[in-house]
Amino acid sequence: MTYLTEEDWKKNYVHKICDDKSFSDYLREKLIIQSNLLTLIQKLFKSKNNSPNKLIQRILYSSLIYFHKYILCNGILFSDLSFLEKITIYSACIFLSFKTINKLIHIDLISSEFKPFFNKGNKIKYEIEDINKLITNKEFDILLSIQFQINIDWPNDNYIILKHYLSQIGQGENTIKTIVNYVHKEINESILFPFYLYYTPIEILISSLILIKEEFNLNFININNFIEKYKLNIDKDNIGECSRLINKIIKQKKVILEEISNNKNINNNKENEKINFNVISSIRASN
Repeated sequence: MTYLTEEDWKKNYVHKICDDKSFSDYLREKLIIQSNLLTLIQKLFKSKNNSPNKLIQRILYSSLIYFHKYILCNGILFSDLSFLEKITIYSACIFLSFKTINKLIHIDLISSEFKPFFNKGNKIKYEIEDINKLITNKEFDILLSIQFQINIDWPNDNYIILKHYLSQIGQGENTIKTIVNYVHKEINESILFPFYLYYTPIEILISSLILIKEEFNLNFININNFIEKYKLNIDKDNIGECSRLINKIIKQKKVILEEISNNKNINNNKENEKINFNVISSIRASN
């Protein structure tokens, strides 16, 4: 896994996170993209389960990471990409992600699911064969750009260390499972920004653990002791910064989701008012 330099990280992402408006707009678009990609991946798996399993999650997250690596390697600004360019890259990243977990899928299936997006607002109507070519060409372009470095270091590969530490300080199975589940939830939030390209997996895990410790007052967890006990190679400034940024994502995501929910309720109420008005009008007409 290749990580960004501090210069690249600050140049490409820190300003997006620090500027509240830019951060909110970026996060909102990422949430929409993640939701759409998740739906498409579930369809490709023919999964009807609303809670994505680990395999579906891994494909989703791998796709997003490959996307970030590709645009960074080419010096492309996300905002400069057209909708067609974005959807071509995302579909190619998903196709590549399936291969990296040895889950082969026919490209026609990918193209057929993405076809409505490719033809959205375009005068040119793409057929399956056209989309196949766009995806395969872009997939090879991505592989060249990232120098065929497709391996991803996952923070959850370090769960065994966390579980061992918690058992060593006297925590039972149920407590360990609960803490790991909450840490996993925080780690999932980090995927909305390309933290995986700057912070190491163990730094992301410890950053998430810090947030859980603070939220639930888990005083029995000693972060410094955890780091020293397992001789973990981390930058303490990094985990402080990473935990603050993940926390900012969580808080802003909550605001955005509440806004979306409120807008849906308003639209539903308007629709109900429209229906009620039609009913009243028909009653008056019959009278």
